[in-house]
Formats: sequence, structure tokens, C-alpha cells
Amino acid sequence: MKYLIYITLLSALFSCESYIDLKPLAENSVDNFYNTASDLEQAVIATYDGLQTSVRPGYLDHFAEVRSDNTYNFATTPAGGAYADFDNFNLTSANDRLNVFWHNSYLTIQRANIVLNRIDAITMDETIKESRKGEVKFIRALTYFYLVQIWGDVPLVVEETTDPISFIGQTRTPAAEVYNQIITDLTEAAGELPATVNTANDGRVTQGAALGLLARVYLVRKDYQKVIEYTNQVINSGLYSLDADYAGIYDYAKKSNEVIFKVFFKSGTNSEGFPYLNVNHDYNNTAARDFMETFKNDPRLDAIVDTSNIGTYYGNKVHNENVSTDNTIDIKTVILRYADILLMKAEALNELQYPSQEALDLLNQVHTRAKPNLAFNLADFTSKNQFLEAILKERRIEFAFENLRWFDLVRTGKALEVMSAKNTGGGRPNAASALPYTISESDLLFPIPQVQIDASSGNLKQNPGY
Repeated sequence: MKYLIYITLLSALFSCESYIDLKPLAENSVDNFYNTASDLEQAVIATYDGLQTSVRPGYLDHFAEVRSDNTYNFATTPAGGAYADFDNFNLTSANDRLNVFWHNSYLTIQRANIVLNRIDAITMDETIKESRKGEVKFIRALTYFYLVQIWGDVPLVVEETTDPISFIGQTRTPAAEVYNQIITDLTEAAGELPATVNTANDGRVTQGAALGLLARVYLVRKDYQKVIEYTNQVINSGLYSLDADYAGIYDYAKKSNEVIFKVFFKSGTNSEGFPYLNVNHDYNNTAARDFMETFKNDPRLDAIVDTSNIGTYYGNKVHNENVSTDNTIDIKTVILRYADILLMKAEALNELQYPSQEALDLLNQVHTRAKPNLAFNLADFTSKNQFLEAILKERRIEFAFENLRWFDLVRTGKALEVMSAKNTGGGRPNAASALPYTISESDLLFPIPQVQIDASSGNLKQNPGY
């Protein structure tokens, strides 16, 4: 993991504020820097570093977990309620957490663009060069995938930014075009990336990650034949399998054949670990009452959720108490794993033809790992929608704390229905939030940060309802 963890150099090269927080580079420093394979390697590592920031606890999880019925914000007042507003559907465009994620996402995109703009001019091993292209294309695609799911139309920038003035008038690109670019990046990356990497490069993107993310993108786009095409490529590669030990998937020290792509935080290495939070005071992403009640008889709940001394429930996928001398901990943030490949294919098959024995078998592969004696039968379902509900319930517990739940609800058109039924707040068994809330159609997207609208001289237009 040395390549992904020790990331300290490149951020110093980014200077000057510009619209959408794409940091242009001073020409005299950049042109003199990107000359060797070693220089390029550091630029690639900096791109991973940007992704590391986006997916760390306290960032993406507020958009993807706290917003959903999985987790909630226990303490409603810290940071002026900025975190709690995600939980209680009370966001405004002034919330600084929105801009932090936007800013970092476009910084990551800028870093990827720098690599792609300059890599062809550098003399280096051609096989490695192709792989590095694929890695940063994957990261750029993944970053845009988060952005377009969160905000819908977003500015699409695929060239290195050197002149901040040129972006003052930038407007939002239609989501369909953004998705086309994501698909282009991932398709090209799948042809450039290696199928596997050695232990020293563990954590780098591989071909399976690009193929699996393509399936996830096509599932959002409701192109179910493409979902089957790309999930089949991952399945038929023979490189991945379900781990018998569900809890072990997230153990930092264990190698998992199920994990297709993950981001590491390594403690004790120049603060590249995740800052330790006393779990008694981890208010921001706590398992909701409804989640605990729904899965209280599922063995996965005990494997992934622990109880703090003050009666809250924290996810040990993202926490542990092995604190290093620099007050950081090791965590492994899982982005994509084989169970998701199986359930995505099952969902696509169900959408194309119900009933489907193959879809049932795929669902049961995941379900019976947790509950070996409780396989589903086709007779358990009377409609395509009922089968989809079973898949969504499976996904909810299987991928809890992995930043998929809110996007699953929106993708399947279930967000308003599910969240409206769980708006009681407080400690009630079916509560998904700390406080009562009201959800409407406009809440399916998030507000564009006001500072970005102001920086664009109003060219960026706000989402409806904000």
C-alpha cells in the first residue's frame, strides 16, 4: 500500500482560487516538474489522495448513508447543525459541507486531468503508462459519478485547468453528457488496466473495478442488458468470490478475494491514517433505530455494528480502537466488492424478466452466506416489485456503511416512499433520523453550494427547491 498511503507532495503545487475550485497550476512550476516517470508517479498518487479525502468518514457518508434510513446524526448542534441538516432534510446552499465535497471532487478531477494531459510526453515503461492512464480515468469517472448522483447536472471538465478566467462562465453540463463521459472513461480504463496487481501495489485500480463500476453506472441508467454484460465479465474472470467470513472483509490486515476496489488509510504514516474518534463521541454517522430494529436477527448486524458506552451504535467497518501514536487508525474503505456484482446482476435480470431462477440464485448466494438455512424460493415472491424489495433489503444490510443506500433508494424511485414512512425522529423504533423531518421531490438532489454560484457570477443555476 506504499503507493496509496504516503501522499504528501503534490498538493503544494496547486495554487490560485478559481471557479468550481479547480486549482490551476503556476506554469513555471508545473512545466518544470512533469518531466520524468517519477514525477508522473507522484501526480498519480496525488489523484488517489483526492479520492481518499472524498470517501473518508465524514464526507461521502453524509450524502449516501446519513441522508438515508441507515444512519443518522446523533448530535444535532455541532458545526452549527451542518451535519445534522443532511439527516433532517434541512439543507441550504450555505452549508459548508456541500462546498467541501464539491471543492475536493474538482480538485481530484484536476489532478486526473493533469496526468492525462501530460503523460504521453513522458518517457516511461509503456505498460505502466497505460495502467496509470486507466487508474486516473477510473478515479475521474468515480468522482463524476458521485457528483452527478448528488447534484444532477454538474460542470464537466476533462482538460487541465491553467487559466482560472476561462472557467468563470462555466455552466452545468446535462447529466446525460456527464454519464457519457463516465462511461467513456471507464470503458477506456477497462482496456488499459491490468487484471491483477502484486502485493506492493495493492489498492491500485484494476480492470475488475472499471468493469464493476460500469455495471453500477448502467444500473443507474436502467440499461439492464449492459449491467448483465459487465457483471458477467467480472464473474467470468474467476478472480473474485464471496468471503466466508463477512466481518473479515473489512479487517485491514486481511486480504479479501471479495473486495474489488478499496481505499486504505494507514495509521502512523505522516497522518495518512484516519483520525481516531472516540466512538462514544462519533455522532455523525450512527446506526438508525429503524436499521437496528429491521436487522436485529441478522448476524451481519453484530458483525458490523457495536454499541458505545452512551447507547449509540457505531459502524465498525469504519472504526476501530487500534490507535497509533499519531492518534490515527487503520481503516479499509470498500468502494466495490463481489457481492455487489451478484446483486446488481440479479436486479437487472429481475427487471428484464420476472420470475428469474438465475436472479434468485444470485440473491441467494449473498443471502445464504449470512443465513445458510434461510434461502429464498420463487414461491416467496408474487411480483417483480416484491423481488426488487428483497434485493434492496439485502443490499441495505449487506452494504451498510459502504455509501450506497441513499443512491439505491433514489435509483429505484423508493426514496420518497421509504423516507416519508420513517420521519418520526427521536428514539422510536422506526425512526431514521434524530429529529422529525419532511421530505419532498426536491430533496432527491442536493443544493449547489452558494459560494460556487457566486463565483460563477450566477452562471451556475441552483437546483429546484433551494
